[in-house]
Amino acid sequence: MKKIQNAAAQGTQNALNKKAGQEAEKATSNQLDKMFAGIGGEPADTQSEYQFTGYMVMEVTTIDKKGKKDEPVKINYLLSPSGEYTGMWFQDEKNPDTQTSTILDFKNQASIILMNDGKQKSSLAIKMDSKSIQKWTEEEMENQMENKEYELVKTGNSKTILGYECEEYLVNSEEGTGQYWVTKEPIEGYSLFSPQSNPLVSQNTMDKYASFFSKAPKGSFLEMIFTEKDGSKSEMKVIEMQKNKPQKFVMADYPNLMSGDQN
Repeated sequence: MKKIQNAAAQGTQNALNKKAGQEAEKATSNQLDKMFAGIGGEPADTQSEYQFTGYMVMEVTTIDKKGKKDEPVKINYLLSPSGEYTGMWFQDEKNPDTQTSTILDFKNQASIILMNDGKQKSSLAIKMDSKSIQKWTEEEMENQMENKEYELVKTGNSKTILGYECEEYLVNSEEGTGQYWVTKEPIEGYSLFSPQSNPLVSQNTMDKYASFFSKAPKGSFLEMIFTEKDGSKSEMKVIEMQKNKPQKFVMADYPNLMSGDQN
């Protein structure tokens, strides 16, 4: 989970620092490749459209071991009514017309990049290797199970975040320590960071590591602080939740760069 968080944060930072269009797509695609370890160059099929019920805004801040804090990065996660796909989008704050969106379509095994610079729209749909993803997931599970330092503790502390009652969990591992605030019940449509409903985790993996997942929180995390052994920190906070702000992406509006449909 920490690797996914770091990759998402870095991918967004890279994209925000680049021009829109192919450069933004390239930066994002490279980070997603690291995140999911299964994206190749083969074109993929997509749905004709993708509908989302709303979105949430996550603010990510990194602090190095000397205490230097980077500018916060905002990642917008789309809330999906379907377990078949999920997504995120980000905007260049200096150019609000520019938006890059990423959709992970699990039904078609596609990683989709949608680019809109305010004047022109385009897309890329690249095949994901589900076997590589599951292999990576199981390797992570094995590492956690073998990690004698790993410990997950529910403290009993609670607080309300954005109207959701959350419980505190502390994690100790060989990489560092984490403090998580997790909702008591899963937030509908928010699955990517919820272990029990994460579409990247197969049922076979859930069954194989049932003892591990049985100890994991059932809800969705809204705040996290992870401190590395060297003293550096990553802070993630959900600062806005818009559950009733529908968004629809129609693929016909985004010509595929790999098909030669671009003008």
